[in-house]
Amino acid sequence: MDSAMVGIGVVVTVICVVMVVLCVVSMMLSSGPKYPKVQEYTLDQAWTRQPLLFSATEIEPMALPHHAGPTDTDGGSASGKW
Repeated sequence: MDSAMVGIGVVVTVICVVMVVLCVVSMMLSSGPKYPKVQEYTLDQAWTRQPLLFSATEIEPMALPHHAGPTDTDGGSASGKW
């Protein structure tokens, strides 16, 4: 019984090592995902896209587990240097 378990264990170990080596080789040969090149926009070009409008009034009312505080926001917040 012990010799059968050793034989099965060696076969399973060899199969796992071969699969790991194949995975590593396939990752080395793949050059990553191919994404289309993003065209850069500069201010001297004409803007041809429609404007985007984000509004916090379309958000469903949220049920807070506690009373609303000064840090609770309805639609998120933004910060930055203008």
